[in-house]
Amino acid sequence: MQISDSTSKGKKKQHVNICIPKEVVAEILQRVPGKDLLETLKKVCMQWCSIIYSGRFAYSHIERGILKSSSSFSQLEAVIISMTDDQPSFIVSALEWHSFPTCELGEHERYWKAKYIYMVNNVFLHRISYMMRVNSVYGFVCFWSNDACLHVCNPITKEYLTTPPYSYTNTYMAPVHHQLVAVGFGFCHLSFEYKLVVLHEDAVEYDETKPFVLTCRAGCLWRSLKAIPDTKFISRGQTGAHVKGVLYWYLESCTPKDWPQTIKRLVCFHVTTEEFDMIMVPAEIDGGVQGLQYIISITEKGGNLCLINISHVYFCSLLIQVYVAAHSAAADLSSISSWKKEFTVTVPNMAYNININHLFVLVVTDDMLVIQLSDGKTFGFINVATGMLLTGLRLNLSTIVIPYVPSLVSFAHIPPLLGANQV
Repeated sequence: MQISDSTSKGKKKQHVNICIPKEVVAEILQRVPGKDLLETLKKVCMQWCSIIYSGRFAYSHIERGILKSSSSFSQLEAVIISMTDDQPSFIVSALEWHSFPTCELGEHERYWKAKYIYMVNNVFLHRISYMMRVNSVYGFVCFWSNDACLHVCNPITKEYLTTPPYSYTNTYMAPVHHQLVAVGFGFCHLSFEYKLVVLHEDAVEYDETKPFVLTCRAGCLWRSLKAIPDTKFISRGQTGAHVKGVLYWYLESCTPKDWPQTIKRLVCFHVTTEEFDMIMVPAEIDGGVQGLQYIISITEKGGNLCLINISHVYFCSLLIQVYVAAHSAAADLSSISSWKKEFTVTVPNMAYNININHLFVLVVTDDMLVIQLSDGKTFGFINVATGMLLTGLRLNLSTIVIPYVPSLVSFAHIPPLLGANQV
């Protein structure tokens, strides 16, 4: 701290100059919402502007935001992607949550609203009939369409990317969505590159699943990786979770050792090394209650991998058990000691006319679960504390919902290719 004296009209004044270390300023700014940083605080001084637009600050800011959103449902947002009537275009809207309700809402009350953002015109190669949510990474959202293309867009800056097709299957072979095993969108923390990954079953050699990878940069093309050996995948159209540079899927497969049984495993893709691992999930997680029907759903919570066991129990109720993986990258996910049961929720009277095999947990926080129901177009909002179904969000089949956490990374570190396309 420096103190200087000055004289004006015979009066003596003191000026106090306080020098706050840059590290302390950065720690304070990390606690401010990204919108305020970019719209207001970056204009305060050159030092603040340089901190806000630095890569290190951007990634530490998103990590803090992920942890915050995992505990409070009201901190989350989502993006709605809708096909237009003529279908060569799609509409991007924001699905915004209101404050978490303390009781069941009235007939005409809602704590969410949809807000139109922009439209992307003439993006599909031909008339499509199906879209599928992939995931979101650092402020970008990704979805798949059945013309064998993937689409990445930035809801804030309105930039977007459409990939070339990864498959050119003709109409005499199986439809492309029947051959899609899994798809994911991830980020490499070493090269600061975004990558798209597709597991695609060969239309001729049905026992071979080919991984394709596309790096989001100028002149990008799909690259074929080495096929996963001695593995026949039964699962189709699966999306997973991106956690700390690794893409995870929970897939049913069969190996020569398993035959004639099929077994579900965690399939891991390391975005940096582009290598695959397969992990058996502990029996304590992958199992039903007293032999009753169940399904495992995979997502991300607070920057950690999350597995959800949904069991169909007595009196038409659902038992939902949420497990979160250990923070350590070296944790053995095949051991139950590497998993923590966060909470258990019983949802009464929800299993009427529901096919449990088609349920999927979209969002997990400490106070709310959002579940995609078996019809594929209705989303239920479940209070974790009471297990009550508070309300539902019903969309048409040409619409998908992608959970989304705004990020400074989507402003400061844009993949080069994304900058080429803007609405």
